[in-house]
Amino acid sequence: MRDLQLRAATADDDAFLYDLHRRVLGDVIEATWGPWDDAVQQQFHRDWFDPEQVEIVLIDGRPAGMIQAHSADADTFYISRVEVIPEVQNRGVGTALMQHLVEHALQAGASAVELHVLELNRARGLYERLGFRVVAKEPPKLRMRLALH
Repeated sequence: MRDLQLRAATADDDAFLYDLHRRVLGDVIEATWGPWDDAVQQQFHRDWFDPEQVEIVLIDGRPAGMIQAHSADADTFYISRVEVIPEVQNRGVGTALMQHLVEHALQAGASAVELHVLELNRARGLYERLGFRVVAKEPPKLRMRLALH
């Protein structure tokens, strides 16, 4: 795999992250909720984006994705978002990022990792390959969990 690194996000990453979200999940969002509404999505992005909680994925020194995760409680580590540009999908980047996050959860003493995925998002297959199981259906999302112990 290429040189993969993470760095803290900054306010300067705002436009990159909005574009990344549209490129990665635009078709899934449209299939779930209807045509892309730029005003709604811009508001969602403004409400969501907190540079202190986001890391930018760099491949060969260039932004190629993002991760966001945190301890949800004493026992559970929650992965909020993992997005990588289409050009590097299906090349092990998502797997490497998920493995990094699971390792981080183990180091934090978590007994499980959880995430939500839109039912139509093909990333569900990656999560299942890594051992995550659906623990709740919360349409249009699924809550998935990986027990660590």
